[in-house]
Amino acid sequence: MLNMRKTIGNKSGFTFVESLITFSIVGIFIALTWATVNFLLLKTNEQIVRTRAHFLAVEGIELVKQIRQTAVNRNRETGFLTSIGSKKGNFVFKKSGDAYQLIEGDNEEIFMNEEPNTTYCRTISLLGDGESIKEVYSSVRWGDVTDCSIGKEIISYSTYLAQTTQ
Repeated sequence: MLNMRKTIGNKSGFTFVESLITFSIVGIFIALTWATVNFLLLKTNEQIVRTRAHFLAVEGIELVKQIRQTAVNRNRETGFLTSIGSKKGNFVFKKSGDAYQLIEGDNEEIFMNEEPNTTYCRTISLLGDGESIKEVYSSVRWGDVTDCSIGKEIISYSTYLAQTTQ
């Protein structure tokens, strides 16, 4: 009888219930880890797309400044008026050689051929009635798979450009 009690009281190994609880805890831990990794990858991709949009919007402003400065360097008296001052409305960029030009239009489509693949639409708006100062908006849209012009996300930057006399 004494020998039998030692065998019953001295269990070695896991029982079925203990094993089930252990596997459940490990399974929950793996599921939470998987969900966290997927969430972080999604947020990383969103941040990459948003950073590109910021770059494209700032690039739009800088290209308008470059167009203005090139025109002013060529003709100090009328360069601003011919390049920026006489224009009003929405424009897109057209590259000719090494220089850019503003042509009337909406939604210059820019496709990024790197992961995550996204199509952006950039529009440059020139506002203001005066010919010596213009407000410049650079807007970038994205977020709609089929048509970026109705994208759900938008980033805009603006600045003022004025005619300078020296």
